[in-house]
Amino acid sequence: MSLRAGLGVATVCAFGAVSCGRAAVSMEYRSGYSFSRTERNAIERVADRAAGDARKLLPALPLDLRITVQVGTQVIPETGETASIGLPGAVYWTVDPHHVGGVVAIVNAQLRATLFHEWYHLVREARVTPESIVDRAVNEGLATAFERDYGGTPTPWGAYPTDVDAWTKELLALPANAPERQWMYQHPDGRRWIGFKVGTYVADRAVRASGLSLAQLTTMPAGEIIKLAKLR
Repeated sequence: MSLRAGLGVATVCAFGAVSCGRAAVSMEYRSGYSFSRTERNAIERVADRAAGDARKLLPALPLDLRITVQVGTQVIPETGETASIGLPGAVYWTVDPHHVGGVVAIVNAQLRATLFHEWYHLVREARVTPESIVDRAVNEGLATAFERDYGGTPTPWGAYPTDVDAWTKELLALPANAPERQWMYQHPDGRRWIGFKVGTYVADRAVRASGLSLAQLTTMPAGEIIKLAKLR
């Protein structure tokens, strides 16, 4: 839950996969699953359109962007997919072809938003290095708000609860080295995505209070964003 050869054509062939030249994004399909032509067409159509739209919003995106597509079962249960980044311009997108609807349905429902999320990370993390659990929460919240607003898909990890103020105070009081898995993904008390939800709340407050866009906040340090949100 972490993004082109924007002016050229690239062909990638690795990991025993068949890849193709792209006008907007270079694609790589890892071996282990034979993606059908229909599945590849769906992936590449969504990726190309998303790339053009995202670059208008995030002009600092690297010129050369690559998407590596792979299959796996370690995905977000609600979406059937997940992603991560590799600086300067890579997104690794994992999809479970056995999830409800299969690859094409997952692509149509999720891929655009996921790419917007990960591409936001590429721009931010090239300039801002997270050093604490709060930094990571703000980073994820900004990317989540960006995918929600421009990727067109609301996410459960961005839907903060009615008592989010209490969650926010709790998170901001944590030591810098608080365990990431517990606070970002699954807390022992049953709560999920605390850091993501608090971070999204912080991002929304900062945008409303400052009048700045999410794109304008990409390289602002987390502490300054929290101040904009009037939480400290």
